[in-house]
Formats: sequence, structure tokens, C-alpha cells
Amino acid sequence: MIDAVLTFTINLDPDKFMALLVVSFLLCLISLPAGFYFIRHGRIMQDTPTSKIRSASQGFVEFKGRARSIDDKPLRAPGTKTDCVWYDYKAEQQQYKGWFSPGNHRGKWITVAEHRSPFSFYIDDGTGVCAIDPDAATVKAKFTNKWKQGNYRYIESRIEEGEMIYCLGQFETHQGPSRQKVIKETARASLNQLKKNRKALLQRFDANSDGEIDLDEWNTARSATRVQAEKEVDDDYVPTQHHVLVEPFSKKNPYIVSCFGEDELTSRYRLYSVGSFATFLTTGVYSFIMVVIRWGI
Repeated sequence: MIDAVLTFTINLDPDKFMALLVVSFLLCLISLPAGFYFIRHGRIMQDTPTSKIRSASQGFVEFKGRARSIDDKPLRAPGTKTDCVWYDYKAEQQQYKGWFSPGNHRGKWITVAEHRSPFSFYIDDGTGVCAIDPDAATVKAKFTNKWKQGNYRYIESRIEEGEMIYCLGQFETHQGPSRQKVIKETARASLNQLKKNRKALLQRFDANSDGEIDLDEWNTARSATRVQAEKEVDDDYVPTQHHVLVEPFSKKNPYIVSCFGEDELTSRYRLYSVGSFATFLTTGVYSFIMVVIRWGI
């Protein structure tokens, strides 16, 4: 095997030799940091405990739960027309250009259309719901369909309603307005309505019947709308909380939304790291051999 590789390398013409050397050297440079990348992310997954949405601390968290569409309005995947909460769709056309000529019975697949859903959806773990922003996330979907029609090929991945998902990301809670702010805004809206309906305004607050609203009468109107707003907003009003999962502030932390569990993901990352280090070692040794063959160093 080694003799065959050496013979093949020695017999390459200069242009192909240099091209292969550059490719081998680049793979060597890329594969080493890639290996450490997979090891680091795998360890982060293992070291991050699973939190409950109801009691989760603000910051980098791990959630496990079921995918839910917001307002119970699922999306429709463009290819299969299947209801889902997220999809990634791609259409490719087989084209015959350059090396990929019809005589070779081999075409190059060119992407002619693609669309990835940018819309948020919920993860529900039984203790609460958290909106997920999938735009910057690494999404790993379990359901994938591939089909061909003529010289077109279609690929569609999706997360379906109720599917179990595993998430890593930055957890944030946005607090709703306080009771006093809600009362203030409600009273302001009532005053604006009165301004638009001058007849009702005069009928209720023109105490001296002069057809105008003076300062004292306007203050009376403001007080009345304030009292009415306080009655409309319950005494036990609690500001709403809206939980969201977004891209982590630290670039070292991954942002992952996966239909595969933590164990399966960490196993994959271990395999990826082994493959990356093996590539680094192989391409490094081969690049050195090529340099020795070419320049005798």
C-alpha cells in the first residue's frame, strides 16, 4: 500500500504534484483545530447539566423537551407540505459543464433554490415554554426527505410538532410591564379615545357647559380614566415572562438545536475528533513525504 502511494506520488506531473501538496497541507492545517473543536463541544455537552425552564438561571443552559409551534400554528414545509415547526429546503439541478460532460454520464449538482425557516418555535419541558431562535443555531433534524424529479434533486429536513429536542444556548427572560405601567398605558389609551370622540368628551366632562374643556375639566377626565384603568387591571396582576433561547454571548459555547439526544451527539463528536486527528496525522506525514520527494529535504 505504501509502495503504491509512493509510486503514484513520484509519477505525478509537476502541476498535479503541487496541487496535491497544497490540498494535503491545507487538510493538515484544518483538521487539527477541527479535532479540538469537536472535543471541546463534546465536553461542554457532558459538563452542562439539564435545566428546567421554570427554574433555569439566566445564561448558558441545556434544555430537553418537545418542540411546539408558537400559537399552535405549525409551519408547512415547502417540499413535502408536512406540518412542522422548522424546515430546511434545498432544490438542486444536475448540470453538465466542463468536466461534467454528458459523455461522462455525470453531472454537477447546482443549488437553484434553498430556504431555511427563520421563525421561532417553542421547547416545552413540562415546567414551561421557551422560544427558540433557530437563525444562528446549528440545527440537527432527524426527519430528512430526498427525492428526484427529472434532472432536479430535492432535500428537505424538518423538526415536527411534538418531537423531542435537545438544546444548548443562551437563556434569557424578558419581563413584561409592571402593573403601574399597564394602568398608565390603559388610561392613556382611554384619553386618546375621548380626544377622538369630542361629543362624548364634552358630555362627560364639560361641567360648565361652555362647549370647551378647560384645564380643571381635563384633569377630571384624566383622573376618571385612571380610576377606570385601575379597575380593569387586577390587583393580583403579575407581569408576564417571555423566555427565549438565543446564540451564546461567548463564541466558545455552541448553539445547538438537535433532534438527537445528548449521548448520541457526544458519541458523534468523539468520532469526528478521532477522524480529524487521524486526518491531521495522515496528511501531515504525507505532506512531509511529498516535500522530501520533491526537494530532497
